[in-house]
Amino acid sequence: MASEKKQKSLELSIPSALKGPNDLPLFIGTVDSKTAISGVVSFKCNYDCKGGDISILFTATAWTQWSTMVGRRVVEHDGRKTYAHEPLKMTLPHAKDGVIKAGEYSLPFQFPIDATTMPSSFKDPFSWMTYKVDVTLTRKFPSADITREQVVWVTHSLLPPPLPTLPDAPVARTIFQGILADTVHYICAIPSERLYMGQSVPVTIKIMPSEFPVLVDTAVIKLKQYSTLWVKGVDKSSKQLVLKMPLDDGWPFADPKGWQRTAIVTMPVAPGITPSLKSPMITKFHTLKLIMQVKMGPKREKKELRVEMPVYITGPRPPGDPYPSFDFNHYMENIKFI
Repeated sequence: MASEKKQKSLELSIPSALKGPNDLPLFIGTVDSKTAISGVVSFKCNYDCKGGDISILFTATAWTQWSTMVGRRVVEHDGRKTYAHEPLKMTLPHAKDGVIKAGEYSLPFQFPIDATTMPSSFKDPFSWMTYKVDVTLTRKFPSADITREQVVWVTHSLLPPPLPTLPDAPVARTIFQGILADTVHYICAIPSERLYMGQSVPVTIKIMPSEFPVLVDTAVIKLKQYSTLWVKGVDKSSKQLVLKMPLDDGWPFADPKGWQRTAIVTMPVAPGITPSLKSPMITKFHTLKLIMQVKMGPKREKKELRVEMPVYITGPRPPGDPYPSFDFNHYMENIKFI
């Protein structure tokens, strides 16, 4: 009778109901409900095999990397900030030193995540934030260690806990206003300066009554992401257009009594956008822009109306909240009162 084939396996499992970019396990943290990366490490062998104990290491690290030319010399700028470096040890039974007894072994683990201090996962050309679990079964030379790793995607939501919307509650909104060409008053409104990835955001522009009506030729809504990186006193700044939504059609007819229009723009999702972030090494902030080319005045002169709205981008609340963080229908029913 043939002997049983020798087998051994090391597995790292991090189950998650949600999936992030590249199908990574997704965990959502909030300021009011802490979350944790949890999983199981399993090892099994059907014979006494070479090996010591298993180490489990959770890391959460922000990195920056770019290069500059100083004269004819390329200077590399590398920065790193570690937010978490938590090791665990999985002790296995040994037949003797360096030899694991045959059997099946497992160890559940859990690593907490603090949404108030640890940035969300992101990756762009010069900086990234990575959450990762590494598992290593150590073995003596000349045998090689056996390793497994799993990167997970973490999104933090800094939105407050959701509350039911009362029918007669006033609609919260953030207002931006000005005077176009020193002549025509306008008001632009968004639900809040704090928006979340994937949110359908109503952007409302209202032109107030004027002697000569305002006619829109073209318009566009843009979202720009501004980044600043620092490494040892050297900084790098950049900007990125993460959303562009043309609005050339559908504008009201020019009317001396004024007019109002609301456009719905959907915020980008990861990894196309990085949540707003401020740290000693990496800063990310965002500006939502409404840019309109209009004709106005007795001679229909061309003017530009530009509304720049600083916004803070955060993650969405976890699925299953009993009430929406933002009641879109209630907002749209009441925005006409601006």
